[in-house]
Amino acid sequence: SQATTAFSKALEIHPNNQEAMEGYQQCTIGSSDDSEEVRKHALADPEIQQILGDPSMCLILDQMQNEPLAIYEHLRNPVIAQKIQKLMNAGIIAIHLI
Repeated sequence: SQATTAFSKALEIHPNNQEAMEGYQQCTIGSSDDSEEVRKHALADPEIQQILGDPSMCLILDQMQNEPLAIYEHLRNPVIAQKIQKLMNAGIIAIHLI
């Protein structure tokens, strides 16, 4: 969405901006779809396969699962943030704040 893009760009400029981080999270939380059909389609996407096959992304996703606050650190990296957003948009992952 345009809001997600705007918050992502804001984080590139000001990586420690709390408002931008919270806005980015709020935009991305509601965008995940748990539909199994959507997931199957997404898993057929070569870009999704590449992201999920990347050992460093697997470590990042595992860390985010075990340490939910780690997302703040990873969203500061625009490349990682873009990959996380791609997985969320595809319905592969969802982020739920406590």
